Amino acid sequence: MTKNKRYEAHYDALNDRAIANAPAGPVTLPASAYGPKEIQWVRGGESKPAVWVWVSWPDRPAERIAGFARGWNDRVVNVEWETPRGTIETMVWRNAVTRRS
Repeated sequence: MTKNKRYEAHYDALNDRAIANAPAGPVTLPASAYGPKEIQWVRGGESKPAVWVWVSWPDRPAERIAGFARGWNDRVVNVEWETPRGTIETMVWRNAVTRRS
């Protein structure tokens, strides 16, 4: 199958515009922040703990989100939450997370 050269520039521009207008993802901690202790991940059969997490964004203020902890150690927690566009995950400092009932 070949590309339709007549519409190529038009659809490339639409794609570029969609990428530029996509919301920014959350700020995540670099691996160097995790510390020496290994991350303890939730196993497949276990349920993920429900948590409240403060998430930082590059383009707006931090917000408190209801999510689930996927893994943690003494410094950081990997959290996930559902959005209309799918599941988002990020790594945050441990003190940004509290258990939810």
